[in-house]
Amino acid sequence: MPEVTRCWVCHRSVEEITAAVDAETAEEREIKKQMSQVAWTKSKFNESADLWRRTLPRDFKDMDFQFIAGNASQFNTVKTLAEVLDAKKLMVDWLADASMKLKKGGDEMKALQELSSLDKSDADMLLRMMDQFESKSRRTIQADARREGYVSGFDGLKLFEGLEFLIAQGLLYYDVRTQLLNFSLVRAVAKKPKKSLRLVAANGYPPVQLCSVCEALVVGLRAPERKMEPQVAAPEAVAPAPAIKHPKAAEKAPEKGAQPEAIAPEMVVAATAESEGVPASVAEIMNKLGPATKEVAKTRGLHEHRATEEWDEVVAQQAKEK
Repeated sequence: MPEVTRCWVCHRSVEEITAAVDAETAEEREIKKQMSQVAWTKSKFNESADLWRRTLPRDFKDMDFQFIAGNASQFNTVKTLAEVLDAKKLMVDWLADASMKLKKGGDEMKALQELSSLDKSDADMLLRMMDQFESKSRRTIQADARREGYVSGFDGLKLFEGLEFLIAQGLLYYDVRTQLLNFSLVRAVAKKPKKSLRLVAANGYPPVQLCSVCEALVVGLRAPERKMEPQVAAPEAVAPAPAIKHPKAAEKAPEKGAQPEAIAPEMVVAATAESEGVPASVAEIMNKLGPATKEVAKTRGLHEHRATEEWDEVVAQQAKEK
């Protein structure tokens, strides 16, 4: 069995990545909510259908279904009849309109909002669902449709026969609405970023497998642009610090022939009122303080202080021993 390809950083497969970070979007949640509502309404429709079968008066069983539907005001004493005709108007008429627009295709589908976003493959699938229904019942969904070997709509059906055909179309209506929501859910999922693994070469290193998540998180996958920085002069060599000398060494007389070291004069900088950027009031105060040397006297470091103290103790100890 071949080894599963995994990300070089997180060591996860595509399936593990999808399970870990594939969050449901608001659009997906809304579509699934609508699918639940359709499923719940379909169950209620089944309950109503059972009630219609039991409560429609048997005295009208031999009457033509379309005649009763066209003269509903004469049968207002039949309470469930109003529900049956409402269902016909809501579901059967919508199915007939959708079937006609799907068969014509093109701009005709855009006239019905639920069909406006369908591509050809989705529209063909819905048409197959309707064709299978018509083939099973040998009746067309459209009342005025002409199809060889098929009866148009409710033509020739008695009350209870027409009721069963209406119930069957009602169930088809909910199946079509569910399929439309499935198409919408597929499109919503397709909008999300794809989780994948691919070979990525970073900064000249050999390519490695990276998942789409790590590739987005890792910094420096692309080499930064090289910018020419201004040349900075190399710092002058710093002379090594002088070694600590014996505290009394300064008191010794110089050896014969040795030339005394020349002492460089101090560079004195005086602040004047004419100095650039110096206010007159500040210059006056600085003149009262006196000139400032360019170099500030160095403070004695801790190691120098301790060395002097230790030497003083040695001298004192030698004096006692004498």
